[in-house]
Amino acid sequence: MIMSFIQFGDGRRSTDTDAATLSAALRDPKARFWVDMERPTEEEIALLDDVFGFHPLAIEDTTQYSQRPKIESYNHIGDACQQGYFYMVIHGPDQETFRERLRTRELDLFVSERYLVTIHEEPMRAVSDVANRAKADVRIVLEPGIDLLLHNILDHIVDNYRPILDYLEVALDELEEEALTNPTPELLTRIATKKRELLNFRGIIGPLREVLAQLTRGEVPFIRETTRIYLRDVLDHLIRSVEMVELYRDLVLGARDIYLSSINNNLNRIMKTLTIITAIAAVLNVFTGFYGMNFEHIPGLSSPVAFWVNVAVMIATCAVLLTLFYRKRWL
Repeated sequence: MIMSFIQFGDGRRSTDTDAATLSAALRDPKARFWVDMERPTEEEIALLDDVFGFHPLAIEDTTQYSQRPKIESYNHIGDACQQGYFYMVIHGPDQETFRERLRTRELDLFVSERYLVTIHEEPMRAVSDVANRAKADVRIVLEPGIDLLLHNILDHIVDNYRPILDYLEVALDELEEEALTNPTPELLTRIATKKRELLNFRGIIGPLREVLAQLTRGEVPFIRETTRIYLRDVLDHLIRSVEMVELYRDLVLGARDIYLSSINNNLNRIMKTLTIITAIAAVLNVFTGFYGMNFEHIPGLSSPVAFWVNVAVMIATCAVLLTLFYRKRWL
């Protein structure tokens, strides 16, 4: 599916997505437009070369998922637009499945002073929110400038990380509590899964920080100084998100340590109980072993009272040992 929002230099506005309209917008030096492709077909991907003349390597990257966040400058330009452009890969959070599986969705962007082309395989809330504003009034989105349009999309993407970070905070607190009170084998699997997800998550949003840093340092010439101020605010939010992911990774490792400590404590309690039972049984073995010796005459063996006296002595010995263990706080 492809959407376009075009404002020509003479004030005309269009949402047509055919190649002729896009070429006309590209040839109009005063036109500004945004083209969004969601799960593009081969014909729509062909527009990137036939109409825009983007570099083949950049086009190839748009068709391959799981690209790392990056920004690259290209001077390979088509006949219609004598301007360079930047190719960017941004990852936004998957807000629909993060409670079951923490993952991101890739967004590819071609951006220049006059146009923005966004490409993604899955729906992205950040793009749809800005697109809904453009559908209401395209001037609100395009007239302030393409650099501000880029900022709006990036700002929505970074802000969408906040609910996921809040969820992670609650989920990790629950893991720690469960590791302390109910350390089951299944819990260790969940801890390992969460650790792996956080490692992958950090590997995605970590490089994204450098991409935004390049936008704020003036390395992209068409981004105005007034816009870089807003981008620095987005970068600040992203840095805090990266720091929170680092903290959550430490919390996962802490939950694993708590789990192992709880398992060891439970094992120690079991061993202590078994040791106490063994100690009591050893004393009782003295009595039973004494009367089990193969002597011809044992004092008191012929008296029926002697058996019960022996049983009473054994019970009293167990009681004394248990009292002693309790006073020493071994029980």
